[in-house]
Amino acid sequence: MREDTINKLKKVIVTKRFVNCYSGGFSRENRQGLEQFLLKLKETYKNIIYVDIDIRGFGRCENEEQEANVLLDSINRELNGKDLNDPPAQAISIANVLHKWSNSLDNQVLLVFHCLNNRDSENEKNILRSIRKTLRNREKISRYLGVLIISNFKVTRWELFPESNLDDRHVAFFEFESVDVG
Repeated sequence: MREDTINKLKKVIVTKRFVNCYSGGFSRENRQGLEQFLLKLKETYKNIIYVDIDIRGFGRCENEEQEANVLLDSINRELNGKDLNDPPAQAISIANVLHKWSNSLDNQVLLVFHCLNNRDSENEKNILRSIRKTLRNREKISRYLGVLIISNFKVTRWELFPESNLDDRHVAFFEFESVDVG
């Protein structure tokens, strides 16, 4: 995995804050490549709060409140034992968690949503809809919050009807060229 490519991605995240990093190599079949990429990314972001969110954990969610609880659990696991601002105790949706928590932040945070692989999955679409809803009101989001969405295709390929897809109005796109293992 090339160091300069990771550094380019980091620059995009710093300037744009809301980024979709995509590569065909981030498929379920190349789990080792994705894990290697996530480890390298976490190593690169050792000086900020890095929250790893595997979207497969949302698979059993039947409503937005359950999704919010899964997100809160992921955030709390990362913050456990650290003297940092806690996310809200409860929320009604992913967008609600992100808005509430964002307003209390006084440290840089990068939320990394990964394992988006199935454009037909309603769970994945619901997560992306929640992120889109959050980013649509970006002026209400703290400058301390960054969101990285890692997928095997550009998130514009997930049809998020009845409203617009996640596109360049919401996120910057970064095509990751290589997830070679080794």
